[in-house]
Amino acid sequence: MSCWRPFLFTAVVAGALSAGSVAAQQPGAARKDAPVTTGQKSAAAQLPNGASSINETYGDWVVDCRLNDGQKLCLLLQIQANTQTRQRLFEIQLNMPKDGKTEGTVLMPFGLKLDSGALLTLDDKDLGQSLRFSTCTPQGCLLPVSFTTANIDSMKKAKALGVASLNLSNGEVVAFKVSLEGFAAAIARVGELGK
Repeated sequence: MSCWRPFLFTAVVAGALSAGSVAAQQPGAARKDAPVTTGQKSAAAQLPNGASSINETYGDWVVDCRLNDGQKLCLLLQIQANTQTRQRLFEIQLNMPKDGKTEGTVLMPFGLKLDSGALLTLDDKDLGQSLRFSTCTPQGCLLPVSFTTANIDSMKKAKALGVASLNLSNGEVVAFKVSLEGFAAAIARVGELGK
């Protein structure tokens, strides 16, 4: 599992928040610091056409791949932000698939009942995973995620991944719906670029 170092909106894309307060935004300018994820270290690490970074959009997902100190760092992500303030409310980052697993991190907002963790659903069916918060940062609270190859195959065919937790003050469900439009192409591209 990699350490989390959040983007400054390399790209902002969104699925729909259940409350409808999130909208897609266009990819923005690239940041100077690279995303942190497990990468492939090689003296000859290269990206297509000699690029030092690649940022591509596939439906509601962004693929970000960079060269940093001879290491190829690639991931796919989706960010949901408030349409009025553009403040990030939710983010999911997934690393390149490795050893039959795809690991990553979910960023959730403050104000959640941390000891209850979060539940994942796929097209409103329980995914059989209960997540535990690992820590909170100034940007929000983090949930490490790990998906098996079977989970990823199901996600490629599904419409939405749900992530839900409980509000600390009133116990109501706080749910985010992660659009899976473009997910299959994005994860295939990350695997291709990460080789």
